[in-house]
Amino acid sequence: MRYIFGLGGIAAFAAALLSAEPWPAAADISTTGTSGIGPFTQSQVDNGRVAYNANCAGCHGYNLQNGTHRTPLIGQPFIVGWGQRSTWEYYRYISYRMPNNAPNSLTPGTYTNIIAYILAANGAQPGSEIMTPETAVRIDTIADGIVREPVLAGNSQPQ
Repeated sequence: MRYIFGLGGIAAFAAALLSAEPWPAAADISTTGTSGIGPFTQSQVDNGRVAYNANCAGCHGYNLQNGTHRTPLIGQPFIVGWGQRSTWEYYRYISYRMPNNAPNSLTPGTYTNIIAYILAANGAQPGSEIMTPETAVRIDTIADGIVREPVLAGNSQPQ
């Protein structure tokens, strides 16, 4: 058997592995209430709230939780499940599968507005960029899972 690495090579490889930054574990996700500017506008959040209540609340609940037969879309359960994924992945997931009785039946703008509402309720701040189906931002870089009650109540997110 031929060895590929000498002792120096093995030590260098081990040092490189130990110094690499791993993806954050669920316990490492920020729960301090800090959040970032999301790739969406306040108008998208407001329109998303209306669209969510009309198309999603029957299963997911009017406050993004306690729906009849679906998982919560707010707080740590959402961030643990979706935090390391992108807004593009989330768009694809919900547009291909939701609403439950009519997948892919909403307009692309309606889906992005619903996502903006969900992200804002999870702590992401609205900005000046308009979210599109192609927008790809890692969710845990903009949302922290700290529930923003004013967003749920229909009030603008404090800046």
